[in-house]
Amino acid sequence: MSEQHDILPLGSQVWISGTLLKEPKHVRFGDGNEVTYLTVTCDIGGNQLISVPCNARGTVSRYCQAQQYTRGDLLWIRGFVREKQNNAGHSSAVVNVEAMTGETSETWQESEL
Repeated sequence: MSEQHDILPLGSQVWISGTLLKEPKHVRFGDGNEVTYLTVTCDIGGNQLISVPCNARGTVSRYCQAQQYTRGDLLWIRGFVREKQNNAGHSSAVVNVEAMTGETSETWQESEL
């Protein structure tokens, strides 16, 4: 288990505010399912940053693709923490995204008149 389990307890609902660390990866599987893989950097206080892996599926994945989020965008995410195992048997925490947005008053800039 990774140390993120202490910060992100499995099964917990979380609200994340952070910056998209790298370009989202959109994957469409042969059965029609879609997943967007995101990594969001969050400030957890005390000058500490963590990178949180997030998976958006189905409708949320399509929303993410339509918004064309890119590296550096500020995102707000609601989701729940689950355990993910890789092929080598190592596990880590990942946030399954239930809802997200990047368009808020905090990211809005006044246009030039």
